Amino acid sequence: MYNSQNGSYCQNCGNITLAHDGVVAKKKSGLAFVVFGWLFLAISLIFMPILFGVAALAMGFMIYHERSELQGIVLMVLAAASTVIGTLFSFIVSGTMFI
Repeated sequence: MYNSQNGSYCQNCGNITLAHDGVVAKKKSGLAFVVFGWLFLAISLIFMPILFGVAALAMGFMIYHERSELQGIVLMVLAAASTVIGTLFSFIVSGTMFI
């Protein structure tokens, strides 16, 4: 069955735009999650890796559910890796895990 899609009309011919009930466009929201996720990932390699690494992991989880599954998975894997690498780097450089 076809339904009118928000009463939209074709700009060329003036016919009503129809969408099939089974076709649902995936919402591409959550751009802030992407920006903050990659920012937190970069910061976690340099400063407070546990805090910013977990924040990047959370942003990856939100991206996975709100925007793109592939990008969310990639960000979560890299966030986990950067948390470990940043913690090791911090421990080697300063002798503590908190800087």
